[in-house]
Amino acid sequence: MKPDSILYYPRIEFQNEAWVKSCLLLWNHVYRIVPEGYTPNDSDEIKALVDADLVRNIKLDDKDREDTFDEFLKLCDKIENRMPAGLIPSDEDRIHPGKIDNRLYPYLDLIGKHFIDENKWLHLSKELARGYMFKLSQVVARIRNLNRGTDDFDAWSINPYFCENANFGDFLQDPTAKGFFCSITLEDVVPQNIGEVSSYNLISFINKRKDERNLLRDKFDDLTSHLARISNLQYAGQVEMDFINDLLDSKEQYKKSMDKWGEIAGLAITTGVPVSLTALGTFAALVKDPFNTASIAGSLTIGAICSYLDFHRTKKNRDPSYSSYLIDIDKLCKNVTWQSYTRLDEFIND
Repeated sequence: MKPDSILYYPRIEFQNEAWVKSCLLLWNHVYRIVPEGYTPNDSDEIKALVDADLVRNIKLDDKDREDTFDEFLKLCDKIENRMPAGLIPSDEDRIHPGKIDNRLYPYLDLIGKHFIDENKWLHLSKELARGYMFKLSQVVARIRNLNRGTDDFDAWSINPYFCENANFGDFLQDPTAKGFFCSITLEDVVPQNIGEVSSYNLISFINKRKDERNLLRDKFDDLTSHLARISNLQYAGQVEMDFINDLLDSKEQYKKSMDKWGEIAGLAITTGVPVSLTALGTFAALVKDPFNTASIAGSLTIGAICSYLDFHRTKKNRDPSYSSYLIDIDKLCKNVTWQSYTRLDEFIND
């Protein structure tokens, strides 16, 4: 069964009400990880969505922490001799103790500098803390069959490194590679003034428009999953436009249902997907340079963010722990592909 809800990462509190409302126009629920004993500092609008059971809190259990510990340690073992610049201790960030398996503490002496404050929060380098949170979000999403979503461009850009267990070299741009991690972006989905729509009006709307919402979400997921699995050029050429046309048609139908809310020009939804060179070859504009963002059709774009060292090691069957969406409500990210490449390159090399 396809995921119908999304897990917010890497923070506890939402940074923007409009982002949450945008997600609820696409997914049934927005989940977040809230440690036992912690009360999020929510606005009245978010509290209304919590009361309506549209925003849900996840309380971690032992399996969440144990699996995250195991996977995080495996990643650290893998990169021990080639630590990315972004994981070298610098500015610090903190993690609530309820998110950590107690077995992790002894290993932190080997991984990086850390300390525990008077409230028992763990302080790590900012990037290392994020690395742990990426792994935690993967585990939580996989166990509960959730997609993942963020409003943090840096978090989304660096996420492939942890998803793929460091399966990238120092030189991310290699046009001759057999596979690439790409961005697939669908633009202009949600009204520009979504932040001004009250939670109560939003709740009423999404209860009436569940079918259109679910169709759009499923069509976008179908397209990205299809691209991740493709390995035959002839087959790709035969079916790709069917996926694209169905997606764009479902988007237009959903947009019509929101006409009363004003101009539909506020949100771009981007997901990362492993794509073979063969699959990219079906889009003529990308054959010569996969790293040039190209329009597939209408408001749909694709572009390579980075090259894989070994494409055979990628997860071609996209499970929820792999899928990660960037919801851009401000449309500041005019070129998601290039900005993502720049941030990932800084993380690995600067």
